[in-house]
Amino acid sequence: MKPIIICTFYRAPHDSQGTQIEELDLSLSKLGNKINTHNVIITGDFNLPNINWEDHHVTPNSGYSTVAANKLLSLVEEHGLIQHVNEPTRKQGNANNILDLVFTNRPGLIKKLNVVDGIADHNTIIIDVNISPKRKHRPKRKNFIRNKADHLNIQKSLDDFTHEYFSLNQNMTVNDKWNLFHTKKMCKRKKRLYKKA
Repeated sequence: MKPIIICTFYRAPHDSQGTQIEELDLSLSKLGNKINTHNVIITGDFNLPNINWEDHHVTPNSGYSTVAANKLLSLVEEHGLIQHVNEPTRKQGNANNILDLVFTNRPGLIKKLNVVDGIADHNTIIIDVNISPKRKHRPKRKNFIRNKADHLNIQKSLDDFTHEYFSLNQNMTVNDKWNLFHTKKMCKRKKRLYKKA
């Protein structure tokens, strides 16, 4: 399974020059080749009802920025994105607008998309993504049964090590002492003295 990158985006309606679209474009450009090698999903409220997504053109609408709309269409083309929402996500009076969008870089990435009533003035978009996780199998680990350990030998080993440890150079750091204690002595002795489960 390819890694997945999920982005959310909000474009404020007052961003008439498309500055926020430029920032999204910059973020996508920073992904570099990942836009081609990873699954990418971008969702959000773009507030651009003046784009006709069927034929990718800007419709004249005095209340909305054609500059920002054209920048979004350029971004979609430049990065090879596909827009999946084709029904209104906000209904206000007689206006039915597609404001909330879902983009992907692969046509088959979205298995199913539904626009349902939301809890605010926008509808909710529910998507079913066509991916399945790849399980990593954990390597088997060694388990030791403590009650079957040779406690006399363990105690003797600890006593021997105690004398060695306290005779060490006092200039050793705490980390150096811990590494000596853990790696060189205790781990090896545990493995030798405990019986495996």
